[in-house]
Amino acid sequence: MAYVPARGDIIHLEFDPASGREMKGPHFALVLSGEAFNRHGLAMVCPISPGAAVVARSYGTVVSLMGAGTQTQGAVYCHQLKSLDWRERRARCKESVPGYLVDEVLARIEALLFDE
Repeated sequence: MAYVPARGDIIHLEFDPASGREMKGPHFALVLSGEAFNRHGLAMVCPISPGAAVVARSYGTVVSLMGAGTQTQGAVYCHQLKSLDWRERRARCKESVPGYLVDEVLARIEALLFDE
């Protein structure tokens, strides 16, 4: 059976087309949606940037992969949650993150969406 992304997977895929301050080009991303949803060809993901993310860090919208025991390093951009067609963008799985890291990302997204 072909690969289907699962919650907590780090995948590599193409973010273009993109515009404005959206993440552009090929990047790693953290999958947040569950496998049952992802089977339909879309997945909810947050991009991972290896950069400093100084502005994003000041808003508290990034989660560092440092110390997570992953080969992939950088920061998960919680403020750039996207629904992407992982099949068309030829997503490839690199590894998975620990559950506590997924929980932290989801908590930051919840704070962004429900700030009251």
